[in-house]
Amino acid sequence: MDKIEVLQRRAERERKARKEAERLLEEKSLQLYEANCFLAAREAKTRSILEAISNGILTYGENGRIQSANRAARTMFGYSPEAFAEQGIEALFSPAPNREALFPNPEHEPQFIICAQAISLDGRLFPVELKVSLVSVEGGSIYIATLVDVSERKRAQEQIEQLAYFDNLTHLPNRTLFEDRLRMAIESARRYEDPFCVMFLDLDRFKRINDTLGHVVGDRLLKQVAGRLRHSIRETDSVTRLATSEFSSTLARLGGDEFTLLLTRVRSNNDVARLGQRILENLRRPFRVDGQELAISVSIGVALYPNDGSDSITLLRNADTAMYQAKKQGRDKLIYYTSAMNATALMMLGLEAELRRALSLGQLEVFYQPKLAIPARKLVGMEALVRWRHPERGLMLPGEFLPVAEESGLIGPLSDWVLEQVCRQIQDWQARGLDPVQVSVNVSNQQFHSGRLVETVARVLDETGVDPQLLELELTENIVMEDVHSAMEMMAQLKEMGVVLSLDDFGTGYSSMSHLKRFPLDKLKIDRSFVKDIAADPDDEAIARSIIALAHSLNLRVVAEGVEKEEQLQWLEGKKCDEVQGYLFSRPVSADLAERQLTGHRERGC
Repeated sequence: MDKIEVLQRRAERERKARKEAERLLEEKSLQLYEANCFLAAREAKTRSILEAISNGILTYGENGRIQSANRAARTMFGYSPEAFAEQGIEALFSPAPNREALFPNPEHEPQFIICAQAISLDGRLFPVELKVSLVSVEGGSIYIATLVDVSERKRAQEQIEQLAYFDNLTHLPNRTLFEDRLRMAIESARRYEDPFCVMFLDLDRFKRINDTLGHVVGDRLLKQVAGRLRHSIRETDSVTRLATSEFSSTLARLGGDEFTLLLTRVRSNNDVARLGQRILENLRRPFRVDGQELAISVSIGVALYPNDGSDSITLLRNADTAMYQAKKQGRDKLIYYTSAMNATALMMLGLEAELRRALSLGQLEVFYQPKLAIPARKLVGMEALVRWRHPERGLMLPGEFLPVAEESGLIGPLSDWVLEQVCRQIQDWQARGLDPVQVSVNVSNQQFHSGRLVETVARVLDETGVDPQLLELELTENIVMEDVHSAMEMMAQLKEMGVVLSLDDFGTGYSSMSHLKRFPLDKLKIDRSFVKDIAADPDDEAIARSIIALAHSLNLRVVAEGVEKEEQLQWLEGKKCDEVQGYLFSRPVSADLAERQLTGHRERGC
């Protein structure tokens, strides 16, 4: 083979090698192009997915500067992509989370999940759940923050907590939250020796309003009561600072018309008494609900830690016991718990059972106290007063058992029984030829608001044939002011029958001149508290004189009760009081002795 042929073959091999290299280069270029196209498509798809995600996604570098933000993040914060690029991650929160949470160290904690408060471009604050991940990329690392707006979740949680721990009507803490706060107060008191007290509050006469006017009116009244209680606490604290600036309170509604008040860090019983007095005064003022004026009051029991109990159950029970003692003493009072009350409570339970039996065994008896017209001192009427001839305790006065009757619900049937006995006694006296006199009967709160009083009076008068003018019904201010509108309607029906109506204990409640003008009354009774020192106390004298003048201006007769001294009688006679009753003339006596008094007055021509 010659030299030329060798060169030609070498050239052919080189040509083929170049061609193969070109083919391989073209193939690699095509592969690279395809790879670039795939990467671009994947990046576009990734961006599309990030834009579609409902959670906010932010990326930022080690300097905190925002590098990217998806659509959800832009909507959440209100920033444009350009505006985001000018922000640091810490500027998106108020306050900013700890730096360790925003810039986690991969050697210790590569990922944090925290709750934070974010701030939008327009200054709106909203809660977010924040998760930060540190991701390694070519040339370094970036932080990826995922944000979830938990505003709706937080609102739902707050609603659940509101339902679980707060009263839906008054928005006060409920029993569950109160008992939890009470347990916390006990733990704190044990640790720091801080005394505190529990007040148990129960509204007086609320059930009558609820039963008479309905639950809608009752609920609206409860909301107003809650408002006044809150105001009483704020008012007293602002005036007295109740011990220290660290004083705190929890007012709760346990249910129905029962409220509790926890006062912590109280240094003096005077602070408790001052607040209690403010509550009593504020709840005495009439309420106005749906155009109606309603009068209630509150009975308050107080238990002190640790003297009256070292656990929540005992403290609440003893405060409740003290509250019932306040009701037994006439309501509208604040009473501190004493250990003797437990024995009293047990005794009262036994007395209630005995009173139920007494009604059926005939142990109750009606006594009568005469009323005299002055100056003639002529017997013109009697007041009926119930007594209990107890087989072991002897003759019991109303103050010893009527509170039990009121608390147990026996006062209703007991009052009806007295009404029937009085009418039958009037009928009997007339049958014996005695001159007719008016006999007054005290109407109980439960009896008046039962809805059956008018019907009961009509039935008894019909059965006995007694002249309605001989029956006088004594109503207290508290009874008629509890629901003025209903009281006026009922009194009008009784007046239409011919029954005589008098307002008892006048001057001790909230009735006003406008109410007196509207009530169809015949008589006004001056409470014995104003008569006691009438000849010596200028204030009592002024009050009694005003009552007499007011009554006469409205054509009402005036009756003074509790007259025990001659100087009281002379003063009343000088001020033209119409009738008097009291121990100066006679104590309440049995029906037989009352009959002798009627006979004696007739024989003397009085």
